[in-house]
Amino acid sequence: MIILSAAGIAILLILYRVWNSRVEQPKKLEDELNEALEGTRADVQALEPVRRAACAIAYNLNRVIIVREFGKVPTRIYPIRELMGIEIFVDSKVVARVLRSGPHKMLDDIAPQVTRVTMRLIFDDPARPDFELVLWDPNDNLTARAEGPRGAMETARRWFYHVEAIIRRPKDELEAKAAAPAPQAPSPTPPAPPPEAHKPFPAPGEPSKPEPPKSAPKKDDIDVLNAPIIPYVDMRP
Repeated sequence: MIILSAAGIAILLILYRVWNSRVEQPKKLEDELNEALEGTRADVQALEPVRRAACAIAYNLNRVIIVREFGKVPTRIYPIRELMGIEIFVDSKVVARVLRSGPHKMLDDIAPQVTRVTMRLIFDDPARPDFELVLWDPNDNLTARAEGPRGAMETARRWFYHVEAIIRRPKDELEAKAAAPAPQAPSPTPPAPPPEAHKPFPAPGEPSKPEPPKSAPKKDDIDVLNAPIIPYVDMRP
């Protein structure tokens, strides 16, 4: 009996861990990103529920969102101009790199046997100069929102080419984007006024109430044209 109870508790713990990592943690991370993006749709985003980390880029909003250890470390928002590059690691080897000032290594076709996929974002921030996000690890297969090695490589490819396109932009354009105010959300359209209510018809046999007669407009005392005509009487003898 004790063994069965222990086995039942172990199964419940496993199910809770799977539910928490596949449903609860991803939802919390997505809500955190949406709040930082103020409802704007991200150009690219990636979640790592196991390590409670996430990141997203919204170029038009001029924001790079970094979530580290959600619930313990505050979410960091970088302007686009502070994004300096990206590196892609496959099995602890750099397979692609693009930096604002440095050598580039383009992302080539990767062998299908992939064990671990990681991407690293590089920022102009002495306190936290980089951010690593594990896109695929076989040890996280039962807990993370795993897409498999092929899906992880597709995510890494999207991030790499998106960051590369940002790096190619002139620095003056990024500086102007950083100085420009954030776009305001469109104001909601005011609701249309309600239609006038129709007056109900009187019940059968009930006399309808006539509308009060309109009062005649007052005439001006000095209105000579509308004054009454007084007949002339000859009073001479």
